[in-house]
Amino acid sequence: MSIRSAVIGYGYWGRNVAKALRNSTEFALHTIYDESLAAQAKAQEDYEIALYPSYEAILADSSIQAVFIITPPQTHFALAESALKQGKHTFVEKPLTTQYTQAQALYALAKKQNKILYCDHIFLHSPAVQYLKKQIKSFGEIVYINARRINLGLFQSNVDVIWDLAIHDLSIIDYLVGLHIKEVSTFKTRYLDYPNDALANINLRLESGIIITLSVSWLSPIKVREMIIGGSKKTAIYDETKRDKITLFDTGVVIKDTFDTHSLYQKMVEYKLGEQLTPTLPNTMALDNSIAYFASLVLGDNLRQSQCDEEHILRVIKAIEMIQDSHTQS
Repeated sequence: MSIRSAVIGYGYWGRNVAKALRNSTEFALHTIYDESLAAQAKAQEDYEIALYPSYEAILADSSIQAVFIITPPQTHFALAESALKQGKHTFVEKPLTTQYTQAQALYALAKKQNKILYCDHIFLHSPAVQYLKKQIKSFGEIVYINARRINLGLFQSNVDVIWDLAIHDLSIIDYLVGLHIKEVSTFKTRYLDYPNDALANINLRLESGIIITLSVSWLSPIKVREMIIGGSKKTAIYDETKRDKITLFDTGVVIKDTFDTHSLYQKMVEYKLGEQLTPTLPNTMALDNSIAYFASLVLGDNLRQSQCDEEHILRVIKAIEMIQDSHTQS
């Protein structure tokens, strides 16, 4: 039997989630609720759904097993808390919350209620990142990761550019190599009189010695979604905007100085001319994969992984708080 579900929030991303649920074999889209009358009217135009007068009325319906919270970040804690208290499995778009202590409280409540709390760090479910996860050990010692996530406009009124964009790269990095931060420095700035920071450059040193540089911006005239992972044996370029999202270079970073002049020259030439590989990736959508994964948790097929998910989400939120604090203290 399909898991009867409700979507809360029918903006841009809420519409994508509703569409994915309609196509899902595990979930049944029962209702959509948005406080905006225009958004609610659009939902009723797009789907045949049950109508409820309020969010509270949806939570009071015991036949609804799962809620998908696709609303502004500042609303996530209260909405998720209410859903869990009413015994609903709860899917929350990123970020789970914008406070580490709130996230901890939600996970504690989920355990108390014996319900699944899941935050959608969507790129972890993309075929490209899944491929990198499987291949990362073949890269040798990871020396650095450089990421740019920039675009023009799309200013968010409720969070800054770090919570909006950097969270994606931080979640990918934690998934691939572990986000255990030793040092952090952050430079960020607002644009004109806009209240939230619109540009940030973030530098991290992990306990493993890996150097991380992140650049995020709402001010770029072009859209860039690029991550470079440099290892001692292989280097990968992951570009979410391209059809071929991953390019692998079979020569890594020169990190030893034991070569003579001739062999070092050869190594440099090899680095420049090393073979490239563009892997063929599955043609699946990250959102569909994420929703299917949530279903596996709800159905009890993946309980051990649920604890790993919690640890991952908390590390990412903690990292963002460290990044924010490093700017405040500088």
